[in-house]
Parts: sequence; C-alpha cells; structure tokens
Amino acid sequence: MTERLYYSDKYAKEITATVTGVDGRCVRLDRTIFYPEAGGQPGDRGFFGSFRIADTKKSADGDVLHVIDGNGPMPAVGDFCTLSLDWPHRYFFMKEHTAQHLVSAILFSSFSIGTVAVHQGDESFTVETDRGEIDEDTLLRVEDAANEAIRKNLKVWQDETDHESAEKLHMRRSIKVSGRVMLVHIEGIDVVACGGVHVSSLSEIGEIAYVSSEKIRGHVRTCWKCSDSAVRYRRENAAIVRKLSSLFSAEPGCICREAERCLSEIKVSRHNLSVMSGKLASYLFFSACEETNGSEAVIFSTELDVSAFESVIPEDYPRPVLVVDEEGRFLFHGQKELFEAFKNGVPGLRGGGRGIRFRGSFQGDTDQFAAAVRKILDGNGST
Repeated sequence: MTERLYYSDKYAKEITATVTGVDGRCVRLDRTIFYPEAGGQPGDRGFFGSFRIADTKKSADGDVLHVIDGNGPMPAVGDFCTLSLDWPHRYFFMKEHTAQHLVSAILFSSFSIGTVAVHQGDESFTVETDRGEIDEDTLLRVEDAANEAIRKNLKVWQDETDHESAEKLHMRRSIKVSGRVMLVHIEGIDVVACGGVHVSSLSEIGEIAYVSSEKIRGHVRTCWKCSDSAVRYRRENAAIVRKLSSLFSAEPGCICREAERCLSEIKVSRHNLSVMSGKLASYLFFSACEETNGSEAVIFSTELDVSAFESVIPEDYPRPVLVVDEEGRFLFHGQKELFEAFKNGVPGLRGGGRGIRFRGSFQGDTDQFAAAVRKILDGNGST
C-alpha cells in the first residue's frame, strides 16, 4: 500500500518516489503527496518525472492510483523519480474544501440546517441542504459569520481516533467509514469526520461569497465562492455595477429602479411598434392585392418581418400570397401542393407549416427568389 504523506505534510509540493505497480494508464508508488479524488474533493494532478499525472483516484482495494496522461510510454516498476504537485490546483481545493466545511458548520450550528450533499468545482462549490426553503437573508448571515471566522484566523487541524470515540462526539453528520476515523476540527466551530485535505487556518481561505440558491430534489442547494474565485466574483460584480451606473446615469442604489423604468418603456414601445407594424402590413398587403390581376398570386417584398403579416392575410383569402423580407424569410399563404412545388423547385429554401400557412427561409437575392417562385406558381396553375 502507498504511504500517504498528504496527511502528515499537506503542504509538501515535491518528493521522490518509486513505482511499485502499473495498472493500465495508472501507476502505484511507494509513497505519495497526491490526494485521490474522494468526498467531493478532486484528485491531484502534476508530474512524475517527465510523465504528466492528469488525475489521482482510489483503486478498488483502496490504494492510490496516479493516472498518467496520454497514450505514450509508461513508467516501469522500480523507476525512481521526482513527484511534483500542481500546487495552485491542490491549494485552491484545500481552501475550497475547508470553506465548504465552514459554511456547512455555520448552517447547522446557527440555523439547524443540515448538509445533504456537496460538490467542489473549479470556480465555486455547492452545499445542498435538508431544507425546502431558505430565505436570502439567512444565507447572507451565513456569509457574514463565515468571513468573521476567517478574520479571526481560527485554526483547522486533523486527527485520527477509533470509531467508538468518534461516535461519542455526536457530530453534525454520520460517520461513513468503519475502523479508524479521520476528524477535521475548526477551532470552536466544528468537528466532523472527513478524509480530505484542508488548510491549517481559516485565514488562508481569504474570503467567502454567497452566490445563489436553487431548488433541487425538494432541497435548497446553495452556491458559494471562496479565495481568488470570490475576489474575482466581487470585482466582476463591482465592474457591472459601475457600468450600469454609467449607462443609466444613476447611483448604484437606483440602478434597479432605472432598469425597471426602462423595461416598462420598452414594453410600451414594443406594443406601439407591433400595432404600427400591423397597420403598415395591412396597407402593404391590400396595396399589393390591388396592383395584381384578380387571378394572379400576390407576391411582394417588404422591410417588415414577415411575421407582421400573419394576422393580416385573411384565412379564406382565395389567391396564393408570398411575402418575403430583407432577412431572407418568407411567409406563404396557399395550398400545400403549391408550397411543395416551389419548395422543391427553389435551391436553398427551407421551411414548413400546416393548413394554408407556411414559413421559412431562402438564400440569395430577394427579387430573384420572388421571381423564381412566381414562375413555379404560374406553371402549377396559380393564375
């Protein structure tokens, strides 16, 4: 079995190790500082000599497997090389894992909210709770309490005990392993069974930011950011506020009110535009009808979106009608046989419909398309 040094020296970035086994694209080493994926914490990555380790995971027998990237040559049993961590990757997840413990601990100790599941990601972590509803104010209070604990620089440490002793601690979540139990302590706040890798003091996290919440499986799942990810989130939001403040010529506290006012004006303007477009579409349609022979198909182009003519052309209008706009869209009113005729006869045409209304798009010049359709319609007895 591999000697796991990430518990005795979790800040070690580099050691030497010897290959003791090769399983496919995975190697076993006599010792390692690489943490294998478990408990929501991703596996470590880095290098073994010149070989890139893409991931670290547990084998079926509980040993540590170092996954070698690519399809090239593999190390051989007995190879002795330097094992080096991708430290920024490891250190971020150490901080994020500790931040998740802190958030879950405060949710439980201050609000009696339990944690059902957690997930760590490259930019944020989630805590799925056992509650169906949690108000925003509560989650912001959790954020405040977490950052206060970070400012106090509370200590974090791990120790190991037997299962019976661990059970007597009545921790906020059940113990999922048998035998010896690894415990993680946050000074004065929390103790829980966990085999992950954590920082030694909360100040290393930097800060924690509440991001959002959603309902999933009947539970509230909360999303958080920490460390550099939280800093980026805060700065990005500040930049957005500054930009909106400039666009609306409003103080930050008035942006939402100004946005609501603008949206209301846009809604009214869109309604008015729709009414005017309908009137103009009606005028254009009946003008086109008057300009054509009473038995001919009515074909014309327009600057309006063809959708404006949907409610203008009467359902029982007896002549075929084709409206094309400048964006390469068309609306056809007529028998399906006629539509199929010019759909099959004009290259680049796409569309469909039902009854006597068909919509789609075409490629090329608008006038040429209209002329091609008229020729086909005329040849199929539309006149």
